[in-house]
Parts: sequence; structure tokens; C-alpha cells
Amino acid sequence: MTDYPPPPESTHHHSRFLWSGSDQPYFCLKDQRRTLAFRDAIMEQVRPGDLVLDVGAGTGILSFFAAAAGASKVIAVEFDPMLASALRESVQANGLGDVVEVVEGDVLSAELPSDVDVVIAELIDTGLLDEMQVPVLASLKERGVAGKHTRFIPQGYETYLELVETTNEYYGFKILAPKHEWPFYAQGATAGWLESDEKLVSDRVLAFSVDFCEDELPAHVSRSVTFDCAPGSHPNAVRLSGVALLSDTLSIGACNSLNGDKVLPLAPFQSESMACFRVLCELGGGLGSFRMIREQEASSPSA
Repeated sequence: MTDYPPPPESTHHHSRFLWSGSDQPYFCLKDQRRTLAFRDAIMEQVRPGDLVLDVGAGTGILSFFAAAAGASKVIAVEFDPMLASALRESVQANGLGDVVEVVEGDVLSAELPSDVDVVIAELIDTGLLDEMQVPVLASLKERGVAGKHTRFIPQGYETYLELVETTNEYYGFKILAPKHEWPFYAQGATAGWLESDEKLVSDRVLAFSVDFCEDELPAHVSRSVTFDCAPGSHPNAVRLSGVALLSDTLSIGACNSLNGDKVLPLAPFQSESMACFRVLCELGGGLGSFRMIREQEASSPSA
């Protein structure tokens, strides 16, 4: 058994991964697919009289959905002072001052009630890497804010990987920075976007999943994954994608403001059939914590 080193520890304070401007929350608000999917999950999960915690409330739209679903109290936590101020004005504009309470501050240290009924936490970036979904939920559990009977929206997350061939060519130069392939880039040159050149050369494999309802959430991932590759292909990148499990019946993959695929460079290799890697990362530790270490390559599943 090979001993693999742990992924590098994040050297950044968690606030680096909090969306702290007004642009991103508005981006999410404008994304109908994302916002309406969360609305449907909230209407399904929030019950009349519930105490709801909305983590990273942003514009407040998810808090307002919870109020509309019958919550008796919604605590909307927002880190950014300007957004928190605007959210207070929106609360009053909608006549929800008796239901929605805005808490301005860091959810990791803010004073919050115990055993809330529902936690709405959309602190998700693809693969649970660049935002603080897992560390924040772990903190809420450790502090007793979320208890054994708390319901979570989303309630889980799945991360998938595919091997890719790409030239990494941009305007006559090779650029090996991570690619963030949001769906709207597919509009292509007619909308002013440079065309992408990725070619998928393996099956899509489940790298890891996280159940946010579990008592203890993992801080790190270390998993072996095996890809079925196109014979003679030359993978030199991996496509990272994700699915947010909003409830038992609702899920959402890539959309304009959530779960956009990422394409990360790999050391190129030739594959005849199968390729095995060890996947390591720190959840909430940033995209730089993600690594894939080549384990072996076999010519057939029985090799």
C-alpha cells in the first residue's frame, strides 16, 4: 500500500473564499435555473413554524423563499457590510421585518441559536473546493447550531471527473491556468467568447460525495479512481464537475452561477484502456489543494 502525502494545507484565511462583493450574489439572483431550483427545494423542505438559518444570504432571495414557505423566523447571515445593509432594506421593502432577521458577520463566529430546523447554505463552488460549504457546516454542527434533526438545503454533493485532451492554446500562447467552463461560454464566438477545445477521452467517474446531514463532515479527500479511456488517447487535463443534491427528489448540475465545470492540467500520458489515479484535496481549501497522482495503468479490467 502506497502512503500518499496529504494535500497541501490551505495557507489562506477562510474569508478569501467568501464571495464578498455585490456582483456574485446578483449573478446568482439572475440565474433562473439555480434560483428556482433552490426555491423548489425550500418549498419542499421548509415547514410552517420552522426556524431557518440562511448562510451567506447575499441578496436575501433564499431567505424570502423560506419566509414564503411558512418559516416563523429566518436568520439571514451575510458577511459583506454593503450586502447586509441592502438586505435589511429589502427585508423592510417586502414587509418581512417580523420574520427575517439580518445578522451581519462571519457565520463561523456569529452568535446564532441552537438546533435550527433548516440550514440553507449555498456556499458551493465546483468540487466543494473554493468556497467554505463543508467547513461552515462542520462549524455549525460542532457549535450545536445545527442538531441531529436539522434539515439541510442542499443536503449533499457529488463530485465527478473525466479525462480530457486539450491544446491549452490562447491567442498564440499555451496557458496552463485552470479553466472555469461556465455554461454561458458555450455561446461561443457569436457572444464574444473564445471557443474551448476540450475533447473528453474517458468515462465520467464519481470521485467523491459528501452527505451534509452526517454528524461529522470530512475535511480532506483521498480516493482512488479508475477511468476507462479511449484507446490511444493522450489525456493532459481533467474535467471537474459537480451535482448539488438539494433534496431527496431535487438536484442541480452545471448552470450559469453554480457548478460550472473546471478543467485542470495533468501531466500528459498515453492510455490504452484504463488509468488509475489517487485524488486528494482539502474541502474548502481552494482549487490549489486538488491533486491527482497517477497510480497505474492497466490494459484491461482484469489486469
